[in-house]
Amino acid sequence: MIFTYIDGSNTRNSVSLLDTHHNSGFFETLHADSKLEFIKQFIPAYNAGQKLVLFDKNHTQLLDFHQKNNINSLKDTESLEPDTRLLFFTSGSSGFPVGAFKTQTNLAKEVKALKELVSVKCIKRVVVTVPFVHIYGVLGGLLLPLALGEIELIVKEDFLPYELIEEVKKGDTLVITTPVFIKALGKLSETVDMSSSLFISSTGPLHTDDISVFETLYSADVMQLFGSTETGGIAYKFGVSKKWIPLRDVSVEQKNERLSVSSPYISTFLLQEGIQKLELPFTTEDIIEIDSEGFELLGRSNKIIKIAGKRISALAIESLLEKIEGVERAVVTLVYKKELLRSEQILITLQAKNQLQKSFIKQKINESYGVLTIPFKVVYVETIKLSSMGKKVLF
Repeated sequence: MIFTYIDGSNTRNSVSLLDTHHNSGFFETLHADSKLEFIKQFIPAYNAGQKLVLFDKNHTQLLDFHQKNNINSLKDTESLEPDTRLLFFTSGSSGFPVGAFKTQTNLAKEVKALKELVSVKCIKRVVVTVPFVHIYGVLGGLLLPLALGEIELIVKEDFLPYELIEEVKKGDTLVITTPVFIKALGKLSETVDMSSSLFISSTGPLHTDDISVFETLYSADVMQLFGSTETGGIAYKFGVSKKWIPLRDVSVEQKNERLSVSSPYISTFLLQEGIQKLELPFTTEDIIEIDSEGFELLGRSNKIIKIAGKRISALAIESLLEKIEGVERAVVTLVYKKELLRSEQILITLQAKNQLQKSFIKQKINESYGVLTIPFKVVYVETIKLSSMGKKVLF
């Protein structure tokens, strides 16, 4: 693998990854202030079999946790599998981040599945826009390129959308990115044939409108990956298809309307108020409909809203609200309060230039989805932050 790093002045630098690393046998936290330093530290350490702790140092709760705790001193670390290699953390978008221990077996098998998926294209170059501290960045942005062999890995701290277009114009390129970037590329006026390249998007769902615009502009295939830090990859789909297809060796079923998963990519142990063993099959909070062709994601259990007898994803309502002039970001959640006449209530959090009348919001929802009878509350915040992986974060 050839590693090319584009610095702040847009100079392309060929980087050597020949540094050696001594395996201490204990967990070591990888400290890196840039993607360049991360790769130069991670790959030699990983190749040496070093156990690594990866987390976003900009996440204040996690930083505080690591300053006060030594992973090697935690109770039950001796229970971890012998080939445990990496400790990842969730983004913490719904609370304190959960740690997920990944073994060499977890990682190697998932990389094999991803390599099989991208074989639909003749990949010669991999461009990575995501940070490496999360599982998607490491699997898709580092371990997969290593497994692909004779390719060029191109990394920059922060690609601008038009810079990414220039890279992909060279053809035969695999882009590891997020929904935020796909949406941004869809807003550019340039039309480019990228049919020889493949874009992989993960960390959150893409609206079909955004995919349609992107595919029209660039004639490029978009493959979405669905999974989590705990489960690893679960399924994939191409384009505007609603059906998710399980990855190789992944078994899915429906349990009380929720997605239940058995897979060699799932962490056996989690770090959540101590080290805990995860029971399999693992049931997620995702509501699904399943058939012989795959499954359709209806949304998270707290992100499904029933309107006029139909189950509507909160994502769809968020997308609708963000099309209103002045609304920059929206988060829609279904909450439960016993003191209410009806125990459920919709909580709408908006980052907007001006406050909207509740009647106007209700009218917009009614026009698209039918009469909304569930009570809702609107809260305005100065900023709805995005995590390093592009997820909306309210905590």
